[in-house]
Amino acid sequence: MLNANYTLIGNIIFFISIYLLYKLIKHTEGKKVKKKYKVIENNNITTNYYQETYYLSTHIDYNAVINDTGRYGEYLIFDYLKYYEREGGRFLFNCYLPKYNNETTEIDVMLICRNGIFVFESKNYSGWIFGNENSKYWTQTLPISKGRSQKNTFLNPIMQNNLHVRTLRNIIGQTMPIYSIIVFSERCTLKTDIEVNNIDTFITKRNELQSLISQICRLHISSITQEEIMSIYNKLYPYTQVTEEVKQRHIQNIHNDI
Repeated sequence: MLNANYTLIGNIIFFISIYLLYKLIKHTEGKKVKKKYKVIENNNITTNYYQETYYLSTHIDYNAVINDTGRYGEYLIFDYLKYYEREGGRFLFNCYLPKYNNETTEIDVMLICRNGIFVFESKNYSGWIFGNENSKYWTQTLPISKGRSQKNTFLNPIMQNNLHVRTLRNIIGQTMPIYSIIVFSERCTLKTDIEVNNIDTFITKRNELQSLISQICRLHISSITQEEIMSIYNKLYPYTQVTEEVKQRHIQNIHNDI
């Protein structure tokens, strides 16, 4: 009788071991499947990126974009608004426009559509943002530890984009409706109520960008033809395909101004 009990217990332990081993194998296979699909999903995202206007214009590798805060912010503006391409809109990126003094000013992202031209200045910042329309510099405050913070200054983006718009008008003329859009990351907090006197200048966070552009298009109906859109695009596109020497000289001029 005792031997029978030992045999029964042994069989139970054996079957429990087999069941636990089966569950472990299924769990491992499931993790492999999830990993496989995750790789496939990432590959799809990457493949789509290389077919999009942003890459075809900038030729910047996907990994270089997502690992660069500034570039990624510019790409996300395009990603939020790329459906305008279905309506004939055209995008331009990193457009180095010549100024009167043989220097250049760089427009991060530009959308040309039937409602006008949207000139975007991207600030993909986190932390607290302090500034006003008339200050040359704004401040970004980042927490370091309890009771401690780090402050960084940056050029007033309203003034920056005003210069972009003025330079753009010198090239394409004064009659085209142009809107200056300052885009901050949703990760930041604008700590001051920034008043803007120019009715064609707007400050927004990226998660509110689609709504803002739609609202502007509804309130400012324009009848720019597809031929006009393409004419402006073709005129400005060469300024996006400049040499590394022009880019480096532009960066040096910015440092000299600061």
